[in-house]
Amino acid sequence: MPVKKAKAFFKSLPVRIIGKTVGALLKCIITILLIGVITFTVVASVMVVYVLANFDGTEGLPDLEDLSINETSIVYTMAEDGTWQEHQRLEGNDSIWVDLEEIPLNMQHAVVAIEDKRFYEHDGVDWRRTIAASANLVLHFQSVEFGGSTITQQLIKVSTGEDDQTIERKITEIMRALRMEKSLDGSKADVKDQILESYLNILPLSRNVIGVGAAANSFFGKEVEDLTLAECAAIAGITQNPSKYDPFSHPENLRDRQRTVLRAMLNQKLITEDEYIQAVNEELHFKSYASQSMLQDYYVDLQVEEIAEDLMEKYGYSYNQAISKIYRGGLSIYSYENVDLQKKAEAIYADESNFPTPIESDDQDPQGAIFVIDYDGHVVATVGGRGKKDSDRVYNRSTDARRQCGSSIKPLGSYGPAIDKNLVHFSSLVPDAPITLANGKKWPPNYGSSSTSDRGTVTVAYALKRSLNTVAAQLVEKLTPAESYSFLVNKLDFTLEAPDKDYSAMALGGFHKGVTCREMAEGYQIFGNGGLYRETSTYAYVKQGDEVLLEAKSVPVRVIGEDSAYVMNRLMQLVVREGTGANISGDWRGGWEVFGKTGTSGTSRSGSDYNVYFAGGTPQYVAASWFGYDYDKALNSKQTGYARSLWNKVMIALRDDSVDAAEKGFGGVKADLINREMIVEATYCEESGMLVGENNTCTAKKTGVYKTSFMPGFCTEHVKEGTTTTPDGGVIGGESTTTGTTLDLSEIYGTNPTTTTTTVATTTAP
Repeated sequence: MPVKKAKAFFKSLPVRIIGKTVGALLKCIITILLIGVITFTVVASVMVVYVLANFDGTEGLPDLEDLSINETSIVYTMAEDGTWQEHQRLEGNDSIWVDLEEIPLNMQHAVVAIEDKRFYEHDGVDWRRTIAASANLVLHFQSVEFGGSTITQQLIKVSTGEDDQTIERKITEIMRALRMEKSLDGSKADVKDQILESYLNILPLSRNVIGVGAAANSFFGKEVEDLTLAECAAIAGITQNPSKYDPFSHPENLRDRQRTVLRAMLNQKLITEDEYIQAVNEELHFKSYASQSMLQDYYVDLQVEEIAEDLMEKYGYSYNQAISKIYRGGLSIYSYENVDLQKKAEAIYADESNFPTPIESDDQDPQGAIFVIDYDGHVVATVGGRGKKDSDRVYNRSTDARRQCGSSIKPLGSYGPAIDKNLVHFSSLVPDAPITLANGKKWPPNYGSSSTSDRGTVTVAYALKRSLNTVAAQLVEKLTPAESYSFLVNKLDFTLEAPDKDYSAMALGGFHKGVTCREMAEGYQIFGNGGLYRETSTYAYVKQGDEVLLEAKSVPVRVIGEDSAYVMNRLMQLVVREGTGANISGDWRGGWEVFGKTGTSGTSRSGSDYNVYFAGGTPQYVAASWFGYDYDKALNSKQTGYARSLWNKVMIALRDDSVDAAEKGFGGVKADLINREMIVEATYCEESGMLVGENNTCTAKKTGVYKTSFMPGFCTEHVKEGTTTTPDGGVIGGESTTTGTTLDLSEIYGTNPTTTTTTVATTTAP
């Protein structure tokens, strides 16, 4: 090869290699893209065929006339004379229907410009935007994904509550949108006006505000027809991400979003440049129009959510449909609320003197919540946070927050079922020692200790009042975690998950996601009403006109025996008088019997407490109280007593001191009734856990309560010299008899829904 040609060949070699490499890469990329497009097309085609084959043209279409109903719903409460009286009209900020002619054109144009600029041109679906959004989903030619939904599609999605991200749902939504615009009466302009009016009135905004009418009230303190262009653009911008663009929490985010809306309006020639400049420079002043007298208390907040859930379950409504019906359906809600009691509970949590002094370095103060019920299945009071409530349907920590309850689970997860199954009694001796887990690890240490040593035996009464973790674990081992889990889930309606079926959750309250104050209060009711469990409700019934839509029927269900419930009640009275909850006992003199259990949870490694709980009851009410930070932060030693102190303040505020002495105990189970056949009060020896008889010399003695069907014998460790005891505990020279006795248990715990009789064995000895 000539020298010149050789030089030219080698000089061009890199270019040729690069060219071939680039060509190969382009082919590879194009192949991948084609495979993606083909795959997407095939999947989409299959889904289209499936949806068309199964699609009912009317299924899932919102009834726009039903959406536009705007009759005020009224909450009624029971007066002292037994008649229903109006308490509150549900016409607050959450939802206010406004006819289209009352909504400024600037508001209409703002929503159309930012959400669906070809709204007046398409027939329910913007195919150009839909195809572009689908292509972007596959090819990612824009870094930020955008939606292809039209206002018609958004109306369907919001009204049905169906928003799962599946191809099937999206295709169904498209078919419904096309069907809707064909099915409505009138010209195309009339159809568009109907759809836009409905959408503007049900679009979800921040703070549970629904629709532009309510938004004008809630965010700018004015009626919608009085909004400026700048304010219309701000409201239109919220709907893309209500939490991110909340006007009170993130005003700067909303300001940026508002300018995006205004630019879209300018680009689409819906406003002039002068109007744009004026609106961009207008200062926004966010303020709520709601007066304090219009505010719903926590009770009504909960009632709205409870009724919405029941409407969804019974009638198949979406959540938004249910809320719309509650606020605009002209419902009559007959509430169990005692307004005076609810005000007293909220006032305690609004009073900063009832809380620890704020810590300067904290970006938030610790919070608290309480849920109170009675023994008839009624919610008495609910408070969801510290401070004065300033808006409707706010976060309620007593029902919405799932937090760790610590040792307050012990009566429900271990002691209660163990007593009921006769695995232990009031004074049974149980090892104060850890159990051995499947991995060979010794667990758990007691609170405040890292030791897993064996410390001998203690009585059940001592273990519960001192909240020994070891004994709770021993009892769960006797029951099995599966049995404890079943009791909580199937008998007491706790919402738990599979990982909770273990020792940590059942013995020490270390749940996967935590529990609510409501669940704990409803669980603890069984210890104050003879073992009966009732689902609780905030309302008696709900009517629309003459039609009863919902009716709450609280059916009592027996989950443990009457005798077991009373033994547990007395065990937890010890907690309040002598144990971890003893600092509240001084406020309950005068014959009041109070039971309860403390709970703390944190990290064993640091020994810090992150949540503190107190659950318990009086003869009138049962309540569960939580205290802690909303975020993951440990409480200091001065803060850990506030769950029980707030519980105590609320329960004292709610109690009726005018009741007679008999009503201050549980069903009168004391004095003359305490020695009836079902239960017996007796002296026991703390060292042996057995009863003290006339021939015993026990010095460490306590009073216990026992089921007559499961009692200890007499102490065999401390016997007078010259006397002995029989194997069954009866004293030699005496007479031991066992008789069958039929007992009407309603004499002990008041009248049950159905009279219950049982045959029990009674052991007597001189």
